[in-house]
Amino acid sequence: MQFQERLKSFVLRKGRLTANQKEALSNFKDKYLIDDNFELDTLRTNRVIALDIGFGSGETTIHLARSSPEITVLGAEVYLSGIGTVLSKASLEGLENIKILHGDVLPFLEDRVPDEFFDLVVMLYPDPWPKRKHHKRRLIKEDFLSLIHQKLKKGSIFYFKTDWEHYYQETQKAVSKNLWQEIKRENLPYEIANFPATSFERKAQKANRLSNELILKKLSK
Repeated sequence: MQFQERLKSFVLRKGRLTANQKEALSNFKDKYLIDDNFELDTLRTNRVIALDIGFGSGETTIHLARSSPEITVLGAEVYLSGIGTVLSKASLEGLENIKILHGDVLPFLEDRVPDEFFDLVVMLYPDPWPKRKHHKRRLIKEDFLSLIHQKLKKGSIFYFKTDWEHYYQETQKAVSKNLWQEIKRENLPYEIANFPATSFERKAQKANRLSNELILKKLSK
């Protein structure tokens, strides 16, 4: 399946922004948000680069930027409420190593990101589209994993977590053993092995859903 033929993995829902989110978007979007003219190569200079896909309220994005100043964290999100929250937190903490993409990460990866660009890609609790008829909307499939592999440096990490067992099993089946090595969380650097709980994770815990994680290391080009 070609990416351009795919149904989008998200549906934009109208949501109200808080006053704080609106203020942050107004005051700090020029500092943190990237546009079509932004040169990604400017992030590469002697920096470790992480991509946080669908960051929600930004717990992971902020954690990585705060705990590892040597990392540039690029967060991708389609919802302005989450972006406003991250901009507010980043400004309040004086974080300078965050950039934000407002939009669909798939065409961004395909069209703008050079190969072997990222040192880490994180995707925690993506929309599981739990109904069988909606499974085709799930972002993580074999072709998407191939794209992530292409954009990661050799030896770098893709970290996926979900509280939907079927999505986890489906993703495991899509992993090419020739391209990836599955590793354990205890073998990761501290700041990655100790991500804070996200709002999605807390919802899963409240619903008594077990979370599963798949941590993949890129083996080859």
